[in-house]
Amino acid sequence: MPSFRQTFWKYWYQYLSGRIGTDAVTFLNYGYWPPEGETLPLDAQDEINRPAIQLYNYVAGTWPLSGKNVLEVSCGHGGGASFLTRYHHPASYTAIDQNPKAIDFCQKTHAPLNINFRIGDAQALDFPENSFDAVINVEASHCYPDQGAFFASVKRVLKPGGRLLHADFRPRDELSQWDNDISANFQIASKTDITPHVIRALQHTSNRIRDLVHQLTPKVLHPAMEAFAGVEGSSIYNSFVNGERVYQSFQLVKPA
Repeated sequence: MPSFRQTFWKYWYQYLSGRIGTDAVTFLNYGYWPPEGETLPLDAQDEINRPAIQLYNYVAGTWPLSGKNVLEVSCGHGGGASFLTRYHHPASYTAIDQNPKAIDFCQKTHAPLNINFRIGDAQALDFPENSFDAVINVEASHCYPDQGAFFASVKRVLKPGGRLLHADFRPRDELSQWDNDISANFQIASKTDITPHVIRALQHTSNRIRDLVHQLTPKVLHPAMEAFAGVEGSSIYNSFVNGERVYQSFQLVKPA
């Protein structure tokens, strides 16, 4: 039986996808703003999503994806899949999400890119062993009720020596468990606290995201949605600023 946590996130994200409808909201992450600023060359149509794209570019940029078979777990509305396919040139890209509305959105919005979007469970990946060179997982694992099962499942579908390129946040008192779940399955090639760069990204996007929240949701939900989106002054934003939550990026290796 699904846990309350799993059920809540399942229906919360379906609600978001339903509210967004046909609006071109293809990213649902907090973003990343590098110390060097806007140095990543982007096509004009991608500039509006620069902070969110910079997060994917930072996470995926720790290991070259060109010519690799890549799986993204919890792809959301597919913005990251689109960016990585167009800019990092993997041989193949498969992207799963448990939200059927999000997958339907992805299949329609990103159809020209030949990405294999499909419904899937992050904790029980439905692929053969040793299928992928790399797995991407950005700002999603905090929603999983059994994070140990997620890491074990990713390990199973990765080829020996393959990489899990992973970024997410946790309350500070959950960091040890996060490390334990990772270390039980992977060798850590790199681990970086990127909280300050996520805060800077939120500062860049807060006005736009607040406007979207007010446009797409009823007034009674505005405080909850602003917190969920991490806009400046919200409880989530403040928790990053005061150190209650930590955002980290990892390059993890399946032992050969």
